[in-house]
Amino acid sequence: MRNFAVIFHSEKAPQVIQTKLTGIMLWLSFGASLPALPAECLTVSGQDHQDPGVQFLRQGIAQDPGPGDPANSAGSIVTDTLDADRLVARSFERQKVGDYFNALTDLYAALRQYESGNDLRGMATVYNAIGTIHHYDQNYPEAGAFYARSLAIRRKLGPQEDIAVLYGNIGSLLEDIGRPDSALPFHRQNLEIRRTLGDRKWLAVCYSNLGSCMSKLGQSDSASHYLSEGLALIREIGDPRLVSITLSMLGQAYLQQDAPAKAIQACSEGLRLAKETNAMSAKEPCMKCLYQAYSRSGDYRKALTMLEGNIALRDSMFGKDNAKGLLKIEMAFAYKRRQYTDSLKRVEKDRQARFAYLRQIDDQRNQKRAVLFITLAVLGLSGALWNRLRFMRRSRNMVRQERDRSDALLLNILPMTIAEELKRDGHAMAREVEGVSILFTDFHEFTKLSERLSAQELVEGIDTCYRAFDSIAMRHGLEKIKTIGDAYMCAGGLPEPRKGSVRNTVLAALAMQEWLQQHAFASREQGKPVFRMRAGIHTGPVVAGIVGKAKFQYDVWGDTVNIAARFVSAGEVGEVNISEATYAILCTDPRFTFIPRGKIMTKGKGEMEMFFVRRQTGKAGGQEGEASLDLDTLLGQAGRAGQ
Repeated sequence: MRNFAVIFHSEKAPQVIQTKLTGIMLWLSFGASLPALPAECLTVSGQDHQDPGVQFLRQGIAQDPGPGDPANSAGSIVTDTLDADRLVARSFERQKVGDYFNALTDLYAALRQYESGNDLRGMATVYNAIGTIHHYDQNYPEAGAFYARSLAIRRKLGPQEDIAVLYGNIGSLLEDIGRPDSALPFHRQNLEIRRTLGDRKWLAVCYSNLGSCMSKLGQSDSASHYLSEGLALIREIGDPRLVSITLSMLGQAYLQQDAPAKAIQACSEGLRLAKETNAMSAKEPCMKCLYQAYSRSGDYRKALTMLEGNIALRDSMFGKDNAKGLLKIEMAFAYKRRQYTDSLKRVEKDRQARFAYLRQIDDQRNQKRAVLFITLAVLGLSGALWNRLRFMRRSRNMVRQERDRSDALLLNILPMTIAEELKRDGHAMAREVEGVSILFTDFHEFTKLSERLSAQELVEGIDTCYRAFDSIAMRHGLEKIKTIGDAYMCAGGLPEPRKGSVRNTVLAALAMQEWLQQHAFASREQGKPVFRMRAGIHTGPVVAGIVGKAKFQYDVWGDTVNIAARFVSAGEVGEVNISEATYAILCTDPRFTFIPRGKIMTKGKGEMEMFFVRRQTGKAGGQEGEASLDLDTLLGQAGRAGQ
């Protein structure tokens, strides 16, 4: 049975080459796999068809067909394009006379020119034309592959009219392999586009194809409706050849409805019109229809006449010329084969001997290459393993160095036990610690001093002092808490209570005062500013822990901290002022001497007992006091001399 999807040779370019060709009878019985359309090409109206009739088209083409980008195709066509167009036009003429071999040759020549010019529209046209030739030749896998390539390009470039041509061709192909259910969506999409474009002739063709498809699906009413609509439109247009083809479709529909008399009437009229217009492609389906109709009606004489006529017609179009051509080729081949049989035998014998010799040489060469390759591979693998080992060692060393650096930085911020807890648990618990001695220092007249110095000089002076304080605190086992401007804070007995932490805190405070006094002489000699300070210590319970997430620090809280801050404020320059609680712990220590100051008013705490503490040197103690006094006197004199 023959439908039509693309018919009008004289009205369109290559995409309108052929009538829709003879059905692909029992394609599945061939066991072939038809190259697939891209998935997007087999989606009609936004739905992906998963039935076997469509899926068989998805087994070949794995990538987008054809070179080039549609967005860049305009203006990229070379001057050979006109030659390609002429080749395509000539291929149409050759198809009309049944010269499909030369027609296909012209199309492939045109395709090479289109590809060299990156002319995607021309490539799509040729793909569709080649597909129709393969379709007519019943080479359905190749036809499906070329339809797919053409549709993939035309869906990107348009126009809708060209896309509709491919929908019709693919629908026809699916019908011919016995899957009209899969073909139906493509025919409907074709019809929708044709209705939008308003081309009555193409609309009539779509109606006829839909009717044929409905007939194969067993939907007689729908088939009759669409075929009648198509026939009416074609009669109005006045194209006898299209009327003939449509009548043959209508006859087949009548046969599906078991109405051979109606089929005979329709196909007889179709055959008459085909003879009048000498439309060879229209005669064949009409004769086939009449043969089937007469057979069913019992008129075997007429059925035989139609069958013989149909066979003769096909022989005249395809069989006879092809048979002659094949016979000529076979005769020429047989003649040359007889002429060169003896020489070919000799040549073959020599060729085999030479081939054996060359194969032996090639085997030896391959063995040498294999040994060389294995050697190089072993060397390369050894080098790669050695480099990998060196890399891993360097990486481990770098990781170890970074870890050590990170640990050192963490220990510079936190006490060791707190740092270990933080690394182990991800957080550190705050804890209350008893017997902690808080040491505060601040510089005397720091505000006035900062007014006299540049920022650089001020920072350098403070940095020198705080570096010395850090060393002293570390040497005496104190934990530095923080610095706030000119105030320095550290604590003894953290993060856990330690024996002797109160004594060590006082010794550290005295050492800081002594270092500052010694540093004053050197600063005066170099003309640098002189820093003098007060120190205050109080002992008691505190709460210690880590605060903050960004730039976190180890800190302490509690009344002990507040009282220590009050004691430094109530102290004097060059002295270490301690509380009664600290004094009570150290009062029997022979290394210290204490100077009671009595009760002194403090901010927020009222009157509190305070003591100055100094080193005990026995008889030398008085001399040390005098030395301190002499030092103060000398500093005062130097200050006055500087003024």
